[in-house]
Amino acid sequence: MSAEPVTADVTEQLPPGLRDWMTLERLHLYKPDLFQNSKRDPSFDIRYLPQHSQAFRLPSYWVPRRRLHVLGAPASEAMALVSGSSSDERVLFPVHPSALEDFHPWLREVDARDAAAEGLRIWALPTSSIRTLLAWPEGGGERAVFVKTSLHTAMFRDRRITRIGVGRAVGLNTVVAQAREQLPSKLHVLSEVFGFSPRHRLDSGALVRLAPPEVSDGRTRLAPLFSLLGGHDGRTPLLLTMLERTDATPVEFVDRVLCAWFAPLWAELTFGHGIILESHGQDLMLALSADGVATGDLYYRDLEGLQIDWELRRHLGWPTPELPNAWGWRETYGTWSHRYSDFLWYKWRTSLFAFLRLVLVETEETLRGWYDRGLVRGPKCAEGELTTLFSHHLFTALERQFNVSLGPRYDLLPSLNRFLITLVELRKLKCPVNSSVNP
Repeated sequence: MSAEPVTADVTEQLPPGLRDWMTLERLHLYKPDLFQNSKRDPSFDIRYLPQHSQAFRLPSYWVPRRRLHVLGAPASEAMALVSGSSSDERVLFPVHPSALEDFHPWLREVDARDAAAEGLRIWALPTSSIRTLLAWPEGGGERAVFVKTSLHTAMFRDRRITRIGVGRAVGLNTVVAQAREQLPSKLHVLSEVFGFSPRHRLDSGALVRLAPPEVSDGRTRLAPLFSLLGGHDGRTPLLLTMLERTDATPVEFVDRVLCAWFAPLWAELTFGHGIILESHGQDLMLALSADGVATGDLYYRDLEGLQIDWELRRHLGWPTPELPNAWGWRETYGTWSHRYSDFLWYKWRTSLFAFLRLVLVETEETLRGWYDRGLVRGPKCAEGELTTLFSHHLFTALERQFNVSLGPRYDLLPSLNRFLITLVELRKLKCPVNSSVNP
């Protein structure tokens, strides 16, 4: 299916806060060619890439609930996702346009009804994730939600939502929601409240993620970390705009809004709550005031990448709620199902490496390039300067949290395995000495 022509800018139906967010999502990508390799799939319709896309009609179908594994519940204030009586209840099933041909046989098999043919037209815009779309009903932009669809293409590989994936997201959303009042006040996690997968196609489901109300109503602006550095078709990277409004040097500014804020948050989440973030530039978002000033708050999205130290949580007294897919605990909640991913040290390493290499090193390289082009003033950012500053903040946060001295400090990026040994020893102060770092 190709994108349905748009005769008017239907994005005007969205609240300004969501429009602003989607502009950064789509038009401030950083190095998009690294993950949009068109050579792998020349047939992929580039109109569905975020930097090229206008709003398009999202194919959506009313599917009998009995034909689906359904977990969670839709939010009452969001777009209607369930319809009908208990005897014929149906769930609104979104299909990415590029996957529609593959879904056609199953849609016929389950007697799915085209929502548009019944008067419900759904519009969508792609986010930086491609398969995750901001979707809203015609004329109801204030009820927009994010839907993560199943996508399997040569360009993006296998990005389908499995039954296990649905259970994991809804289950971890329950864990986070249960502890929301105790989590650091500067962290906000986007809720993934509802998901479903076909009973006869367990690898082709969908997930629903809510848009934060404070963003929809304009109180808070969100900037994915990649948007600080990226700009499509001549757009100015957000970090350059922010640097024009401060007296701080580029290094001082990035140290304050990224390093000094994220390091203590990482330490508190990891050892105070047993929660390990996937800390790259897409999942982490900076909160800005209405006039574009960083507030110190960070937002996190995509529970697929969140990891939990279950054993530590038990020792800290955090209760484990009843979770979906408990019959497949390891597959759902304990592993990414690839080499080393069962191990806690690997989860720490993945989280820290993502922030050090994919956020801070990329920022260092970008700042040096801007300096050479005369776009920012000095002193010039040195290689390893930001990763060293973040390392200093993390050492400080851990020493305060555990009331210990960790000795000489060093840049974590080239010595990450050495630092993991330190984390193992610190964790023993929270858990018994014989507790395992392989949960």
